[in-house]
Amino acid sequence: MTTVVQAGAQAPAAGPAPSWPPDWDRVLDTAIRTWGGEWTTARVQLLFKARYGQGLHRADARAYLSRRAHQGVLRLHNRPDARYYTLRKDVRP
Repeated sequence: MTTVVQAGAQAPAAGPAPSWPPDWDRVLDTAIRTWGGEWTTARVQLLFKARYGQGLHRADARAYLSRRAHQGVLRLHNRPDARYYTLRKDVRP
C-alpha cells in the first residue's frame, strides 16, 4: 500500500494537553495519610475516578506514587508478584 502526500496538506491539529486538577496532590496525600495501607496504581486510579469522575492512565498513577517515594513520603515495596507503596512512618504531616 502506498500513501500519497498532497502538497500543502497539514497534519491534524493536536488536541489540548491534559490538565491535571490543581488539588490532586493534596487529595492523594490526604487519602494516603487518612486510609493508610498499601497503595497500588489501581488504588490511585480508583481514587481519581471517584474524585473526578474520569479515568487516570496507569502510567500517570505510577508516576505520582514514584514521585512521592522519591520525595521520601512513601516507601516502595517491590516484590516479585506485586509493587505497592506505603506511607513512611517517619514522615510528619
